[in-house]
Amino acid sequence: MKRDDFDETAPGEIVPTTTSKGTYSAFRPDPLPPTIDTEPVITPLAEATQALGRLHGIGPRVGSREILIEPFIRKEALESSQIEGTHATLSDIYAYEAGQEGLIDEDRQQGTQEVVNYLHALTHGLDAITAGDPITVELLCEMHDRLLSGVRGDEADPGELRTTQNFIGSTPYIQDARYVPPPPNEIPDLLEDVLEYASRDTDLHPLLRIGLIHYQFETIHPFLDGNGRLGRLLISLLLQRGGLLPEPYLYLSSYFNARRSEYVDHLLAVSQHGEWDDWLLFFLRGVQFQADEAHQRANLLVDLREDYQRRYQSERSENILELVMRLFEDPYLDVNTAAEWLAVEYSTANRLVGQLKDDGILEELTGKERNRFYRASEVFKIINKPIDQL
Repeated sequence: MKRDDFDETAPGEIVPTTTSKGTYSAFRPDPLPPTIDTEPVITPLAEATQALGRLHGIGPRVGSREILIEPFIRKEALESSQIEGTHATLSDIYAYEAGQEGLIDEDRQQGTQEVVNYLHALTHGLDAITAGDPITVELLCEMHDRLLSGVRGDEADPGELRTTQNFIGSTPYIQDARYVPPPPNEIPDLLEDVLEYASRDTDLHPLLRIGLIHYQFETIHPFLDGNGRLGRLLISLLLQRGGLLPEPYLYLSSYFNARRSEYVDHLLAVSQHGEWDDWLLFFLRGVQFQADEAHQRANLLVDLREDYQRRYQSERSENILELVMRLFEDPYLDVNTAAEWLAVEYSTANRLVGQLKDDGILEELTGKERNRFYRASEVFKIINKPIDQL
């Protein structure tokens, strides 16, 4: 990291940090909040807020919260992990959760476990927020432990703040790093400071505050590994805790994943040149884009659900309508799963699954005669495809 890359507008200072191979320069950010001019972000902030309002309004039409929360959480876990080079698909995640690891290619097994770990970490954090717990260093460490345990990075002290120096850049040498975060001895205080700011009441709009907090967390880089994923998890917790949405419908990793270079460049430009406006504009556009996408995807899911309701509500058996509705919460199943959902005998579930397959609602994935596994193809298509392909 070059000291000359940081000018007098940098919101922090260059400080020395020591490794086993010598002493190098690191960046220590100033405490939040910075002095920023909100004039350039007024219109994007209003547009992002309006998009959130539209998404908020989908709730009464959706009814069951699981129809949106369950698929959206899985897409967030996948997109955020892909930013870090993880190889897995949404189909892999559902197959893994259903105990169908045999449907996952060997080269994606590890990546799938990483995404499932992300799901566990996100669920743990959202449960804490729902229970009214504050976002603390302890909670972040618990989430970090769930994120990295048993996967790539588990040698990087899961659940523990770093005690050695890390750096960012595609190089094995710290002196060639693109960015070097603060020395390890400063991490506990810096992290406590940013979480104290996150809990403080201020006049700044919550979306702008979340943008500042995400930058600060990534700049501190408090763990040896997993900082990007945990920082994006923190956005989800802050959106939920701030009451910006009644349910956790909005996730930004898809936007960041599609614009990885812009994402990291904007964060670095804040550190080097204090370019807060550009970062906040990028962040707010992401909120607006993802809120609009979630709103459109939600409407498509609800339209499909209503179509299925009309199609099956006149059936003599209520079980088939209940089974069809359950597919919107979990589009992957086998006959045993269907029997468990409906509390019916295997033979009854097998008949219902067979009918939905014949009707084109379910597609069989294994090609086997026994232990067959199915996917609700139209539901999965809406959840999985990019919004411009729906």
